[in-house]
Amino acid sequence: MASSSSSSHVQVRHVWASNLEEEFRYIDKCLPPDRRQFTFVSMDTEFPGTIYNPDGVPPHMRAPAEFYSNIKRNVDALKLIQLGLTIFDRYGNLPRSAETGREQIWEFNFQFDSAVDPYNKESVSLLEKQGIDLSRNKKYGIDSREFALQFKCSELGMRSYSGRLVWLTFHGPYDFAYLTKILNNGELLPDDLDGFMRHVWKYFKGNVYDLKSMIPFVGLHGGLEKVARSMNLKRAVGKSHQAGSDSLLTMHAFFGLMKNCLEMGGRDPRASSLNLMIAGNTGLERMQTLFGLFGLMKRNSCSGLDGLLTMQTLFGLNARAVF
Repeated sequence: MASSSSSSHVQVRHVWASNLEEEFRYIDKCLPPDRRQFTFVSMDTEFPGTIYNPDGVPPHMRAPAEFYSNIKRNVDALKLIQLGLTIFDRYGNLPRSAETGREQIWEFNFQFDSAVDPYNKESVSLLEKQGIDLSRNKKYGIDSREFALQFKCSELGMRSYSGRLVWLTFHGPYDFAYLTKILNNGELLPDDLDGFMRHVWKYFKGNVYDLKSMIPFVGLHGGLEKVARSMNLKRAVGKSHQAGSDSLLTMHAFFGLMKNCLEMGGRDPRASSLNLMIAGNTGLERMQTLFGLFGLMKRNSCSGLDGLLTMQTLFGLNARAVF
């Protein structure tokens, strides 16, 4: 059974090499093929910072191709430390343990050895300060190739590949870059942005959204912790920069964003625009690329279909079923 940490109602299932297969089987039990309740996944990753940082304009403020080039350079050179997953339904319900009744979230811990693997010292120091014990990652961490195998064979992977899951992140280009690299058997990321987006399409069918690109619609800005405070959200379990905890807070922020849109829709034109997007009433015939940060997907670059893909609504419920 997974080692765990918990609040009164949420249990973090800590996954290591020794219980990886067992935990994917547990996830499969939460996602039986004949039940389609849980169709959303919020994700967070923890990684050893960045070691390639160009002078001048910050990478995320540069042109999309330059931003991706910097992401690629770092992700190709570095290793993922943690992946947090929160699986939930349209109402915010999480899978519950039959034994304890507690809601379940997952935190996958990967192999990382600071003696040989490159890292940013300040970033790793922060992770250790927040409670991540990298000595355990060295001894007990998951081999990324084994994770990829288990993911691809699991109900989670099969639903993702078939477009029956919606993936949420907060400021997630690196999240999806690392996960894409792992699922592609550790190969280097594609050379250009179009190639990367084809990989995102392959594994997630374009059902990816980043709350960071959506919060300006309701007048919010900043990182996940600041946005959560602005919405009066409390962290249910764990600390910041722990992937499981942050993935759960990302889900709560998503529902907070939805609530703000509903409350502000009649008074604020920015929220009204987002409400139209959520309701699927704008008729936009465009697909949002990775989180609105990389511009618009080029015609046919991923789908291979005629015309532009219709933009999926935020919840994926009104434009078309995702389950």
